[in-house]
Amino acid sequence: MRVIAGEKRGKILVGISGDKIRPTTDKIKGAIFSSIQADLRNAKVFVDLFGGSGAMGIEALSRGVEMAYFFDSSRESIEIIKKNVALTGYESRVKIIQTTAIKGIEMFHQNKAVCDIIFMDPPYIQGDSFGELLEMISEKEILSENGKVVIESEKSVIMPLEKNNLVCYKTKKYGNSKISYFCREKNEFKNSSLSGEF
Repeated sequence: MRVIAGEKRGKILVGISGDKIRPTTDKIKGAIFSSIQADLRNAKVFVDLFGGSGAMGIEALSRGVEMAYFFDSSRESIEIIKKNVALTGYESRVKIIQTTAIKGIEMFHQNKAVCDIIFMDPPYIQGDSFGELLEMISEKEILSENGKVVIESEKSVIMPLEKNNLVCYKTKKYGNSKISYFCREKNEFKNSSLSGEF
């Protein structure tokens, strides 16, 4: 597992042993970041709701995003994320919090903060649970006006086409995985003056 582009290109990262998480492969990671390349130019805040090894957030930082937030309920994952952040020297540009995805979303809401890209790739989750998370992201208004939500799931998971003001504008399949991309419906953003960080 490595950083595939940007200032830390080629940097080897520490992985998590066993089958507790399903790491995003370099091929899929490259495809995701190619798809959101235009969004990265103006993105300030990247959020990984199920941090795992931290590889996705670190990739975003390497490609120029200012700040990354990692949430994970596993202590082992949190320790691996800290190691990988230290390896890449990004300690001053991250927040690593041991908590659930739902509580992470609530933290952004409570701090009146918004994010530009939200990534989620939980180990095992069904479409209705993704729908719950998307609904919460929409209701709490934590996604910036032009923000994107990127979801990696098993290809058999049926993803909602829309949740509140979030709509699925693209899906791509790679082997047994599926990537779904969501954005806000236009003219729905109400909190453009909110801070991007907490």
